[in-house]
Amino acid sequence: MVFGQLLLIAGSAREGLATSTAAGAVGAVSRPVTAAERSLSSILVGFVHLFRDLNADESERTTLRREVTRLSGELDRRKELDVENERLRRLLGMREDLAPRSIGAAVVTLRLTDQSRVVIIDRGSAAGVRPDMAVVAWGGAVGRVVSVERDFARVRLLTDPSSGAAGVILRSRAAGMVVGRGAGPMDMVYVPKYDDVVLGDRVVTSGVDGVFPRGFGLGRVSVVGEPVGASKTIRIEPEVDERSLEDVLVLLEPKGTTLLTGEDQATQP
Repeated sequence: MVFGQLLLIAGSAREGLATSTAAGAVGAVSRPVTAAERSLSSILVGFVHLFRDLNADESERTTLRREVTRLSGELDRRKELDVENERLRRLLGMREDLAPRSIGAAVVTLRLTDQSRVVIIDRGSAAGVRPDMAVVAWGGAVGRVVSVERDFARVRLLTDPSSGAAGVILRSRAAGMVVGRGAGPMDMVYVPKYDDVVLGDRVVTSGVDGVFPRGFGLGRVSVVGEPVGASKTIRIEPEVDERSLEDVLVLLEPKGTTLLTGEDQATQP
């Protein structure tokens, strides 16, 4: 094409009309080539734009995915904070309503087997926790502190076979000892066979064991079997679901856990 145009310039100078005719011929020949070149260029430009748009779309999708991931994580953190705040409010309510003289603690480890039912809490001697202190949750007795380190304490649950608490039937005031059996229900023993106990009766701490204050829930009667000797056979479903324990209170003093006075005894059946 360039060579042809040079011929056109030379021909125009030398041969006038004849060369003009030749120029027309060269131009006619070169037009399809030029059109093809332009068409090819347009296709290449279109591919470049398409590739650029695809890259832009992929980059935008990547950005959107990252933003969705960030917002999802933020939402999960907000939900966890809401749950934590609710737990702290409940713990504060426990301290105000149930045991003002107490230490709030979180459960950090559960060790639950048929032979041992123990939890580890995140408060120890540095916070004033001592062995034999009672541990309670919302409305229910949990267990007793058995060993203490500076920042942690070991609590044996009431369901542990080595545990026990003095209990009383809330409705009839029939009294006995509630002892652990590992996984499953607890036993209520030393209840005279003629005492009034029926299915569904609620059992609470009586306060005569020197550890738990009176009035904390132990469980509900799920079985009343045939007497063994002079005592009833009673099974108790625990009040507190130990597998869902998150926050507890360690009672700083066994208030109300001394033996009932003569005046108290006179008021009970």
